[in-house]
Amino acid sequence: MTLETKTKLNPETLASVQELFKINVDSRDTFQELADATANASVAIMFRELASERNRNVAELESLMNFNREKPDDTVSVVGTYHRFVIGLRSALGAGTATMLSEAESAEENIQQKYEEVLKREPGSAVSDILHRQYSGVRAAHERVRAIRDAHRRAS
Repeated sequence: MTLETKTKLNPETLASVQELFKINVDSRDTFQELADATANASVAIMFRELASERNRNVAELESLMNFNREKPDDTVSVVGTYHRFVIGLRSALGAGTATMLSEAESAEENIQQKYEEVLKREPGSAVSDILHRQYSGVRAAHERVRAIRDAHRRAS
């Protein structure tokens, strides 16, 4: 058994990093779609900020894969593509900010669950510090989106 390091990850850890890379790409693209579909300027700004956060996660996960001579799987996921299609359709049909915030909250719930699954599977990996930090950011974003969604509902 060899010691796992950030530049020599075992196959299971690399697979987990790949999963998180893919869901962060989906999340980034979803937030960009939501920002474009939202008429509320302050909510659109928040969505763009969250897309930037996800893009930083993507870059960090990609660098881990590059250190390990792995190519990131940047093919779009069916779920992510479908979710962005639904957002575009709802926007075209005149859905408002409340609907876009609900879509964002749902997407945040999905990425948070994926991080929780990976962290349970890979509790002591060489990249745990990175994954825990990213998870904290995802959890904070989820709480932020949920709070704004709930406030928007109360104001309506």
